[in-house]
Amino acid sequence: MEPGFYPHRPARVELKQTHMSYLFLAGEYVYKVKKPVHFDFADCSTLGVRYELCCEEVRLNRRLAPEVYLGVVPIVREGCRLLLGDLTRSFNPGAWEYAVKMRRLPEDRMLDRLVRAGEVNGAVIDALAKRLADFHRAASTAGGWRYGSATSVWRSVLGNLDECQRFVDYTVTDRQFAAIDDYIKRFVAAHWGVLNDRVGQGHVRDGHGDLRCEHICMTKAVQIFDCLEFSERLRCADVASDIAFLAMDLDSLDAPLLADELVRAYAEETADETLPTLTNFYKCYRACVRGKVESLKSLEDEVPSPERDQARDRARASFSLAFSYASRGRPALVAVCGLAGTGKSTVSRMLQCRTGFELLNSDRIRKHVAGVPQAFHGDTPYGAGIYSPAFDRLTYHALFAEAAGRLRDGCGVIIDATFKRPEDRGTALATARQFGMPVLFVECRADQRETLRRLRERTGAARGPSDATEEVYLCQRREFVPINELSPRQHLVVDTTEGAESILLCIENSLGHLFEPS
Repeated sequence: MEPGFYPHRPARVELKQTHMSYLFLAGEYVYKVKKPVHFDFADCSTLGVRYELCCEEVRLNRRLAPEVYLGVVPIVREGCRLLLGDLTRSFNPGAWEYAVKMRRLPEDRMLDRLVRAGEVNGAVIDALAKRLADFHRAASTAGGWRYGSATSVWRSVLGNLDECQRFVDYTVTDRQFAAIDDYIKRFVAAHWGVLNDRVGQGHVRDGHGDLRCEHICMTKAVQIFDCLEFSERLRCADVASDIAFLAMDLDSLDAPLLADELVRAYAEETADETLPTLTNFYKCYRACVRGKVESLKSLEDEVPSPERDQARDRARASFSLAFSYASRGRPALVAVCGLAGTGKSTVSRMLQCRTGFELLNSDRIRKHVAGVPQAFHGDTPYGAGIYSPAFDRLTYHALFAEAAGRLRDGCGVIIDATFKRPEDRGTALATARQFGMPVLFVECRADQRETLRRLRERTGAARGPSDATEEVYLCQRREFVPINELSPRQHLVVDTTEGAESILLCIENSLGHLFEPS
């Protein structure tokens, strides 16, 4: 803590602590010293191990912050004094300790501070998503099956739950832990094949492992630092885990729309269609990891009492967040319905990011059944060809067959379709009832002027698989049978001209009510 210890003589030195390190903020540099600790997930108990971890920290973090990580320096004893040595690449067992030397980044440009100040918008998040996508593309896939297979994920999540259980009635309630435990185990079991498929598709990478807003500095060149160096097993994971960690941190900063945008932008940049299905699960898992880490810090005697109290509060907040993810991830069938142009697909995609439910889109299913490319846009008139009543029935039959398979596996499902006929709505109810799943119909509405504007814009851009036009909307409006046969508990009307967060909150509340005793 003495400024005179440092060759560049800073005016003052600040000390920060994590559960594993001391960080000395000394003017333009930061020196990070590993604590001689031994946890279930990390062993830093010997000088040799701490030196190797310092070297690994520099090597790994130079992937995303090459100008920040300068190298490893020894702390040596000379008589009764301690001295800071020069950068070294070799281990000296006579050294007193080792430290990672870093350039100090401007704290007012850290992402967590910018989010709290309301200075982060969708464009910033989109740029960050692209930066992370580029990083993941270049990252190694060598440990894919070892660390990313369904069996490995199962072991990791169960091991973390076992380590968290000791904190029940300390930083997590018994009710919260039971719900988290049930959700995580059910999700892995239901998505066993998906997890294995993603290894083969190259989605398991040697990533960051601790991707939080406070580890991202939004300077001209975005600097992402402090990756998890002490465990390859914890760092090598599905890219969805890295993205979910950062999305979870944005949620904790009360910025859920930025979290949703991160998932959407990354999935679009990487053409990763299954990533949104995994996000809520990995958010829950990562929130538990944060709860465990902060709980451990709150129990360290060398950490000042005020910091221990703050760590305990953060642990409770993290476990509460994990509980919220577990609650919203309980499987159900959600039918997002309404006329063309009323925002069904937008609401469905946002809801998928929040819940992790499988998303089935009627336009995609229709074209798959017809054997035509998703991007093909013909000029078939409404009521003819693949839009005839007979083909409508084929489309809904395929939708319900697909939904039944997912529900049978224990997955939640979102069906994005018009549902203009009571018969189709009744089949959705019967399909869910077959597997003991609750059902919620979310009817999207918007005023006609806004709906027609959206359809004109969509037609001009030729985006997505939908062929809906103004004519289609007007025909559907005449044919749509009002939803009067459902109970208020199963039917929610949303105005899609309102804010996204308001819409999602209403849907989440309605889903929560489905699980309450009637």
